[in-house]
Amino acid sequence: MHYLRVPHEITLTDVQAKDASFSPGMYRRVIIPTRAAKPIGDLLDAKKPFDKGAEPGSMWYMKRSTHGFIRTKALQDYSYLIYPKGDAVVPINPRAFDDPNLCDGDILMSKDSNLGECAVVDGNGWKNHMFSGGIVRLHPTSDRWYLYSFVKNPIFKAQLRAMTSRGATIAHAKTLWLDCLIPFPDQGDAPRVIRYVSALMEAIVDKEKAIRERNKLIDASIVEELRRGQDNAQTFLYELPTIGELRCLMRLDAGLYSEDSKRKLFFVRNYRLGTGTYEELGFEIGRGQNLQISCIGQSIYSDEEKPNFYRLVAPTDISEYRTVRRFRYLGNKKSLSLLKEGDVIFGAEGFCKGRVVILPDAVQRTITNIHGIVFHLKDGNLTKGIFLGCFLGYLRNIGLVDAIGAGGSGGSLAMGYFHLVPFPKFCDDKQAEIARLYHNPVPPPQDATTLETFVHWHRRWNADLGIWELDREM
Repeated sequence: MHYLRVPHEITLTDVQAKDASFSPGMYRRVIIPTRAAKPIGDLLDAKKPFDKGAEPGSMWYMKRSTHGFIRTKALQDYSYLIYPKGDAVVPINPRAFDDPNLCDGDILMSKDSNLGECAVVDGNGWKNHMFSGGIVRLHPTSDRWYLYSFVKNPIFKAQLRAMTSRGATIAHAKTLWLDCLIPFPDQGDAPRVIRYVSALMEAIVDKEKAIRERNKLIDASIVEELRRGQDNAQTFLYELPTIGELRCLMRLDAGLYSEDSKRKLFFVRNYRLGTGTYEELGFEIGRGQNLQISCIGQSIYSDEEKPNFYRLVAPTDISEYRTVRRFRYLGNKKSLSLLKEGDVIFGAEGFCKGRVVILPDAVQRTITNIHGIVFHLKDGNLTKGIFLGCFLGYLRNIGLVDAIGAGGSGGSLAMGYFHLVPFPKFCDDKQAEIARLYHNPVPPPQDATTLETFVHWHRRWNADLGIWELDREM
């Protein structure tokens, strides 16, 4: 919100337009210091600037369907693509489906609720999806990627919030967003500047696409190896829990004993090369640093890196795609518990439970908080650590982390429950193959990049980079 300014003077026309309000907050606006700024409405098709979404109602939601409904929460500031995790995209009854014919490269923007958030449609996998009535699809006539660069920038949301009435539970921007200004360069090389900004945005989007593809490959590779390595002499037969089993586990929550959970655990434990606990595989675990004032005293938090501050990776900062959405920084005079190269950070509590990231590089003054469990491999084998982290992410994606965890409000997978988590003993080559999908620091292409080849040059590099490197490049 630091973009917003309250003007020193206003006109009588301004006052009349605001229903004679003299509240300074009503006249806040973003000052863009260029004469070349244009309203978004001037950059869209004059005949049809945007498409409105539809609102079929929750009565049409289903557990499974061939069709989906994109809600406003699928548009997030930390993702350039539609973010489909959780209930952001819900299955919907095909009878209520109103086909918007989503295409690769379409720009979606939230005008209500999740105000001003944007995302671009990735590929043709969204054909059978419609979007919420709080979302509009833009029809640009100017450079698509240049426009997306600025509607994705905080300066756009700052303008929109300044125009939107405050105080309501849900903000509604109506069509005010059409008046938000997009700055353009006005110097002699303006066309080249526009092409460069567009190329940067397109390259960033390509890297996020590559990250998601690597995550799919990791999970697919794990499933393929487990399926190929099943002990065919054993077959799954579901049985209700016995009194002995309840006494042994000391758990009464139903998820752990469901047929679905037991089938998935059997699929892992029936691997022919065997399974082991984290201790048997050579890992030690512990909680992250307790950051409460009662433990470490007063701290200073910052979103920007500062000298001698600790770099904080909390579970809420970790994405479902095994990346860090953002690093925060913490200043504290005490010596806090530091993470080491190769450590695996696992979100243990709440709705972030099961999110995981591995730190494959040398880390400087990096910490996590008490809501994170840290896995540290005693012998320092980086490949084994990355594989364990990737496998934990796979268990979350198939629902086993939720099943093994306990409690409400997202639950918790405490350290005392990790003896219930089986890890398959994949051969070293298979572990290395999966680890390379996450961490593979290959050098860039040898030929020099130019503005004309910028996007293609990065696509060639993306083909070999791991998730960690792609995220750092973004």
